[in-house]
Amino acid sequence: MYTDSVNTIHPKHVQSLNARDRSRIETRRRLLETGMDLFARQGVAATRASDVAAEAGVAVGTLYLHFKDKQGLLRAILREGVEELMTALQEMALSPAPDPVAAVRAQTEMMVHFAESHPGLCRVLFDPESIRTNISTEVTELLVSMQERRLRERIPDGLVTADIDPVVAAHGVVGMLLQVLDWWTRNPGAATADTVIETLTRLRLSGLYQYGKG
Repeated sequence: MYTDSVNTIHPKHVQSLNARDRSRIETRRRLLETGMDLFARQGVAATRASDVAAEAGVAVGTLYLHFKDKQGLLRAILREGVEELMTALQEMALSPAPDPVAAVRAQTEMMVHFAESHPGLCRVLFDPESIRTNISTEVTELLVSMQERRLRERIPDGLVTADIDPVVAAHGVVGMLLQVLDWWTRNPGAATADTVIETLTRLRLSGLYQYGKG
């Protein structure tokens, strides 16, 4: 089932629409759900627009009316699917936890729990075809900017080692985080969520933060 974040129109408002508009909204929702399911199971490159349309029970022309083409459908799935995560990350960036360890753990927990709740969406997000889209890049760049800013803020306080380049470190940390989440969503039985959170938190702190200060 696709995430509630996709359903941008409140159910009460849907009920007030005429039958034609309700049908259009339902068709779009079904195409999004089916597209995400097929992209997650088969991969984006191996899935054709006609496959999605057939699975959703509509003509391929209907898909083109809603999304123009397969790439348009992919962008809609990613944009609407990660909206919840992007909003939460932006709010966290504006009001970070004062303690660096708590801040790192909180962000790690958010990412891991999102991946745990949306495994199909994450498989699509980390798909090689998706990585070429602006949406995937936006998520990565937001995470990198948050990490870099956090590191720079902690260097003057002596909480982060001064000989670490914040830009390189931020890209390295985010790359590790996304790689682990990609692996874990494909192999959920390999580790529990708590194990992933604890391991990633320790790795993110290792070599960057000076413990026992501040």
